[in-house]
Amino acid sequence: MRKNNLLKKCIFFTSLVMALLLVVCVMLRYEVEGEKRLPFSVSKMLIVSTVDGQKVEDNENIWNIDIKQVNDIYLYVDKTENNVDELIKKITLENFNVTKKAEKGILKIYRPTGELENLYKYSQQDYLNDKITYVGEKIDDLKALEIATSGGMIGFRVSLDELGKFVSNENDEISYDGSLLKNANVTNEQIQTNLNFDMIIETNENIKFRGTFSLELPKGNILEEGSSSLEITDFSDVIFKRF
Repeated sequence: MRKNNLLKKCIFFTSLVMALLLVVCVMLRYEVEGEKRLPFSVSKMLIVSTVDGQKVEDNENIWNIDIKQVNDIYLYVDKTENNVDELIKKITLENFNVTKKAEKGILKIYRPTGELENLYKYSQQDYLNDKITYVGEKIDDLKALEIATSGGMIGFRVSLDELGKFVSNENDEISYDGSLLKNANVTNEQIQTNLNFDMIIETNENIKFRGTFSLELPKGNILEEGSSSLEITDFSDVIFKRF
């Protein structure tokens, strides 16, 4: 009788330990691999790096421009094959964290505030320590911070402001490209910046998924190329998890 009770206890505790080990293994696997049945995923990231500037009022010189190096980030979010009828409620970009600070300039994060041909003309608020939220609507509207509920495009700008000035009394038109950086004696190495940010996708079922992206900016040799762009479609290093 005692042997039977002891055997039953052994079987119970063995089963309990195996069940706990299975749970731990599943949890560890989830931490490494993340969510496998996402309703939405990022299919593409487009990074456009160039040079911009803002004219300063100057009665003595024809040209007086504050130079900045800008990187426009566009993220394309699409439905996955796992999605039957879920919709995007909102997408939030937050926790912008600079992991490598540029030697020159002041880094700022901007949201779109203008029309497509001049998205960041009126952008002033710095979102480095804030969040940018796109709300699900019928169609994409970058200026209004809206994304189509079935998937679409969102964007933001990473800018290095106050890199120097371009001052000239020549009447010739100027080009907003790497030549402005050369004129200000700014090198490619001095503007290299790395940062991370989180993307939170929230569906109409009130389910949230968080993933972290890493950026190395700018892309290409801005001084020689003037401007550059890069399209990224491999996001195997981005792990989305429910929270």
